Amino acid sequence: MKKLTALLSVLILFSCNATKTSKTISYQVLTDSAYMGKKKESFEVIDNPADLKKLYTLVQDELVPDVDFAKNKVVALFMGEKNTGGYAIGIEEVRQEGSKVIVKVKKSYPDGNVTMAFTQPYLIAKIKTTKKIEFEE
Repeated sequence: MKKLTALLSVLILFSCNATKTSKTISYQVLTDSAYMGKKKESFEVIDNPADLKKLYTLVQDELVPDVDFAKNKVVALFMGEKNTGGYAIGIEEVRQEGSKVIVKVKKSYPDGNVTMAFTQPYLIAKIKTTKKIEFEE
């Protein structure tokens, strides 16, 4: 009976260590702003120069960065239109889980006095991956 209990204990210990492993992926914020984003919330993946140019035209930024899409993808996080300032959207973490990359989105909300103006917060970032990207809130 002691051998059986010891064997079960070892099996339980090893099964507890069999959790999903994830790897942190590097990213670089290309641009972010509280203005000129989209009216509706959306999270987008850009994987080619033509779509990147369209994205920068949408946010009225003429300085389109040079991105090597053979090694990187670009994500655009739009928070949607808000009726005051004090809102922001960003990336909490980027991690690889198996064959996909998870971008954890972080949202900030007003606290205290804010600008009384319509805002459309957004963030555009380059992620060092060619894998499929999914978003998590």
